[in-house]
Amino acid sequence: MHDRRGTVKKDPRRLTYTCGFLGSAIIVLGSLIAAIPYRGRQGESYSILNHFISELGEVGVSRLAPVFNASLIVGGVVLLVFALGLGLYIRTRRGYIATAFGILSCLSCSLLGVFPTNYLSLHDALADSFFYNGLIATTLFTLGIIFDKENKVSKWLAVPASITVACFVSFLVIPEAASLTRVQTLHPDRFTRPDIWPTTILEWSVFISGIAWFILTSVYLMVKRRAQVTKKSSVKVV
Repeated sequence: MHDRRGTVKKDPRRLTYTCGFLGSAIIVLGSLIAAIPYRGRQGESYSILNHFISELGEVGVSRLAPVFNASLIVGGVVLLVFALGLGLYIRTRRGYIATAFGILSCLSCSLLGVFPTNYLSLHDALADSFFYNGLIATTLFTLGIIFDKENKVSKWLAVPASITVACFVSFLVIPEAASLTRVQTLHPDRFTRPDIWPTTILEWSVFISGIAWFILTSVYLMVKRRAQVTKKSSVKVV
């Protein structure tokens, strides 16, 4: 994209969707790489049906914990740029507030890689920060999309965003309703792990729905930017 003087005009959307794709890919790949050779304290393989995400980063148990933790550190920083860019693109008060909470959530994600479950108390506090700030950010971004009169972002993106919000709420509320103890949620190795554990499934639902929303939003921004660039190029030719 160029201005009238022929110099390159920067478009923040390009950096935003690039970071959306890149950050998501880093964390997903880090998780997959660590999960494949994983063997728990009882020699079990990793399963999203009964293992928490953070168990992939437990040093001394997860064989490739450093890979997973590094993916959280780097991926969290990259997705922070995505959250910042999205807020600056929407340019509403609600969008800016959502960005602030999004940045806090992404920073917490990165710090979870610095302080894995081996630092249990600190890790627990950072996990709470990630989930609660992520819930607020996603909720505000969803409302920002729905009530944006300028339609800077397609309304249909509110659908996957709403699903992510529902997953956040379910994960944060249902374990409390089920009266799970802190030992069960933070020390799953100290009791018989069920074959199918709703709490870990709900945590993974937050992960999967969140990544899906990042990617879908990035795809939308990329397609919209390219369409506008193509349109401007066509006008110049005419």
